[in-house]
Amino acid sequence: MRIFDGGNDSDLREAGALLRGGGVAALPTETVYGLAADASNPAAIARVYAIKGRPDNKPLPILMAGEEDAIRLCHVTAAARELMAKYWPGPLTLIMNASAQGSETLCTLPQPGPGGCATVGGRCPDHPAALAVLRYAGVPLALTSANRSGEPPPSSPSQISLIGLGGIVDGGPCAVGRPSAILDVTSDAPQLLRHSAAVVGVTGGSGAGKSAVLERLKALGAAIVRADDIYHKLLASDEGMLGELRERFADAFTKSGAFDRAAMRKIAFSDPAALAGLNRITHPYVVKEARRKMARVFLKDSGTPIAIEAIALIGSGLDALCTVKVAVTAPFLTRAERIMSRDGLASEDAMKRLHGQKDDAYYIKNCDITVENNGTAEELNERVDAIWETRVKS
Repeated sequence: MRIFDGGNDSDLREAGALLRGGGVAALPTETVYGLAADASNPAAIARVYAIKGRPDNKPLPILMAGEEDAIRLCHVTAAARELMAKYWPGPLTLIMNASAQGSETLCTLPQPGPGGCATVGGRCPDHPAALAVLRYAGVPLALTSANRSGEPPPSSPSQISLIGLGGIVDGGPCAVGRPSAILDVTSDAPQLLRHSAAVVGVTGGSGAGKSAVLERLKALGAAIVRADDIYHKLLASDEGMLGELRERFADAFTKSGAFDRAAMRKIAFSDPAALAGLNRITHPYVVKEARRKMARVFLKDSGTPIAIEAIALIGSGLDALCTVKVAVTAPFLTRAERIMSRDGLASEDAMKRLHGQKDDAYYIKNCDITVENNGTAEELNERVDAIWETRVKS
């Protein structure tokens, strides 16, 4: 394997020639080191998937020198153009609809989605060596982090241990050291698919104290996304979701056509199959709106951490947006007393609701950190502060 000097123009030319000839090499960017190959060469792309162990249904982002490359390969909207002007070169990947030339040229595209158009993830890195190699290669380059799937991305050449590389362009340590943000701009409202700052998922059963944890994170500086608030907003405004609910749960609507939340809760909590059906309909809408809300946070300040609170965080799709997942737990009877007081429930109804939910073991198993809310408010805040210091600020 050849080590190319990222500061030597001759070496960068040779790295470009290696990629143009179907080889695979690691390139430096300002975020992490990327695994690069000719995006129009099926054999080279197959080697990237094999070297990385990446699932073949996950498309590869495309390295772009700037807006001109994006226009050639993608349908660039006015919103995308504004984002390029503000953030490129820099740590932002934009998901755009492929142009006719992009569809013909690139062999890294996913299957067309509901809109009938394949998409391209384009990124213009803020690193002269990567851009020089792209220029010398003379072909579009796919670029994904230079690590085995599931492992941490490398921020220096010494951390790259992949087998099958033709070379590494040594550009020294990466300035940022974490992957780029990803914004989907294929529709009118951008959606944030990956944040450049920390995203804390907060979950747990009713009455565990998720809201208290969320409020502490807000006080520390996080922007807040509440799945329940989004759900209620969609029930009042999203005709697509309401139409699906009406077709599946006619008994949850009044004679005048209004959605009856109390009737829906009664149906869902008494029948696991009904609850699963409700989730299949509502979760995609909630996730989409959460991504839009997160995009607004990013566009206001890309460095602001985000906290997402959802009882169904795990498995809904919201968990995929999180960099750390926090399970909030509390004694069962304490939780029952809290929701009786909060929601005006009788003891029997409170117990029925809690018994219909996942137990603490489920949340603990599926989260990275557990916060036991079994003491004072001050003790809870101290536990949240520790998460902030170790998993958010860092």
